[in-house]
Amino acid sequence: MLDVGCGNGRLAERLDKEGRRVDYMGVDASPELIALAAARTSKLRHLAADFIVADITVANWSAALPLDAFDRAVALAVLHHIPSFDLRVQVLRELGARLKPGGTFVMTNWHFERNERLRKKIVPWDAVGIDARTLEPGDALLTWQRGGIGYRYLHLITQAEIIRMAHESGFQVVKQFYADADLNLYSVLQRAE
Repeated sequence: MLDVGCGNGRLAERLDKEGRRVDYMGVDASPELIALAAARTSKLRHLAADFIVADITVANWSAALPLDAFDRAVALAVLHHIPSFDLRVQVLRELGARLKPGGTFVMTNWHFERNERLRKKIVPWDAVGIDARTLEPGDALLTWQRGGIGYRYLHLITQAEIIRMAHESGFQVVKQFYADADLNLYSVLQRAE
């Protein structure tokens, strides 16, 4: 299993706690989070975990991964932080090249417009000096105030956009549904055989 945007390794811990026997690889752009994930998962009983630092927004980010190596991949709350449709498709193409034919990819994407608390966090782009006319429909900037003030880029990835992304990157959409109080759109994709 490949966990794209693995952060602190929480999914690996969860899989191990459930007794899943999985060869797991986590990828994240943050060396600090990768170090934390490796430390947190060093004593797992059921799961063999490896981690690498890679920025998925950079072309050839997956070069360190073996081709056709993974049965499954996940990207939980990741793709909606990647600016531009073309870049999201590039990420999916590279990810697909690392999945075995017929492999499954599961992603979640926040639907912040469905949550009143998150809608209230949306701020104008000029707060950070960006001209909104240069952005795609669905792009939003949210304030993020945990231990300071920051901003978070989000793109509202719709069901129709996921179907388009899948088509352009060699995947087929198997299933889509909302969960987690309708905040997350779950999409299950399968790599073409």
